[in-house]
Amino acid sequence: MVENQEIGYINVKGHRIGISGLPEIFNDIKDQGSRNPDAIKEYLLQKVKKYNYVADGATEDYKTALYREYRRYLGEEIEDDETGLVIKILGPGCPLCEKLENEVRQVVQELNFPADIEHVRDLKEISKLGIVATPGLVINRKLIKDSGLAI
Repeated sequence: MVENQEIGYINVKGHRIGISGLPEIFNDIKDQGSRNPDAIKEYLLQKVKKYNYVADGATEDYKTALYREYRRYLGEEIEDDETGLVIKILGPGCPLCEKLENEVRQVVQELNFPADIEHVRDLKEISKLGIVATPGLVINRKLIKDSGLAI
């Protein structure tokens, strides 16, 4: 892995995978202007493999997941095929944000429900999700709570 590369995430068959350099790879392919889905998938896979391990038996699953996330990156409306619950807590780490994260983790644990929980602290990423004040809560890419609602 190269230092200072931003990590992006994809969902490969229900598993959240961190990919080093993913935002840069998406920018590169976008700048090339390619429209051929097969060529884009192959390009994405080869670039990802440069700094990330991809098992030989998983290449097609990675191509599918990378292409899906690339289309999402472009702002295209895509059908989610994620399995499981993906929860994002939005906030820089203030006491209310931390309280929301703890409560969400507690509920998920009490229900014994598998979930991918991420606390997004980067204000640029938070603003991309339409939040102007924190904390916020996103479940499976749908904004559920913003700071205008009581915890």
